[in-house]
Amino acid sequence: MAAWAAAAVAVVALLAWQRAPQLQVVATPQLAAVQAGMFRDELALRARVEPLRSVQLDAAEAGRVEAVLAHDGDRVDAGAPLYRLHSPEQEQLLMQRSAEVAQQMANVSVQRSAQAASLAMNRRELAQLQAAEAQAETEHARQAQLATAGFVSPAALEQAERQHRLATQLLLQARQDLGLEASTRQQSIDEMARAVQGLQRGLQLLERSRDRLQQRAPIAGQLSGFQLQVGASVRPGDRLGRIDDPASGMQLVADVDEYYLPRLQPGQVATSASGRLNLAQTLPQVQGGKVRVLLRWPESTAPATLRPGQAVDLRLQLSEPTPALLLPEGPGVQSRLYVRQGRELQRRTVQLGRRAAGQVEVLSGLNAGDLVLISQPPIDAERLALP
Repeated sequence: MAAWAAAAVAVVALLAWQRAPQLQVVATPQLAAVQAGMFRDELALRARVEPLRSVQLDAAEAGRVEAVLAHDGDRVDAGAPLYRLHSPEQEQLLMQRSAEVAQQMANVSVQRSAQAASLAMNRRELAQLQAAEAQAETEHARQAQLATAGFVSPAALEQAERQHRLATQLLLQARQDLGLEASTRQQSIDEMARAVQGLQRGLQLLERSRDRLQQRAPIAGQLSGFQLQVGASVRPGDRLGRIDDPASGMQLVADVDEYYLPRLQPGQVATSASGRLNLAQTLPQVQGGKVRVLLRWPESTAPATLRPGQAVDLRLQLSEPTPALLLPEGPGVQSRLYVRQGRELQRRTVQLGRRAAGQVEVLSGLNAGDLVLISQPPIDAERLALP
């Protein structure tokens, strides 16, 4: 009888198990316990070392690289030649402008020669008119004396007077006409001279542009990212490298998710293997969902072992540490997560706070010691089974 009873109980249990709903099994669950600790509101960043003072080398002129006079990593002095370009277009334009200047200067010289010849001829003409006027005046005076003595008729005196007035009028008119002609010629020559001066200034600009075909170092420092090769084509604005001045000091540059932009404040402390730093500046431009921050050592006490371009791991503290219940960060740590209850995982609604440095702050809904599924659940269900 006992055997039959045990068999009946087993059959009933089997039937009950078959009728019960089957739970989805989490194949490889990642569980973590809720722990009481200090929430460190900080960001883990990877920054790079950059000098406080650096100058970008951008091409100012277009051309083909004729010679490379410095190499990446070299230390150069201010004014040291870096590379030289060759620009056939600029050489052709320079020759064309030089020819234009020479032609215009020749035109001005021709005009000045013509003006000199015209002035000489005008002086001769004026001298002749002055002589004619003087002769007419003398003749009029002689005729007046003879008329007074009764030796000539009044008609002859009138004729001499008319000749004198005509000579005087011709001399006055000639002076006005010759002065106007000389002024007009001089004005034309002055305008041509100003045009020549403008062409000469343009030519000087072109010559200075040719001088810029040989790029020189704007400051003393170390060349970085300078990979120019002979024969390469360069256009204005091309980024060719930069010159770093390590003597000016070092800083760290890091990219931070734009989510944290409202919480970034100058003076926040960051810690790294090279010491403590402070957030000096946040660049407001957002690129690719990131903002750039500049961190500097107090009083420029950067370690001497750091080199430009070197990567440094650091933690930026956004606020002071506070006591809290903590959970490790994971895809399953959401406002509705799974808590272990025996051999099952039961979903529970919780309130989570800040997330930083791989930790999540638990505000309510969990107690210290609770085991939580931090990995991604396989399905969206109220309960899950553990393997």
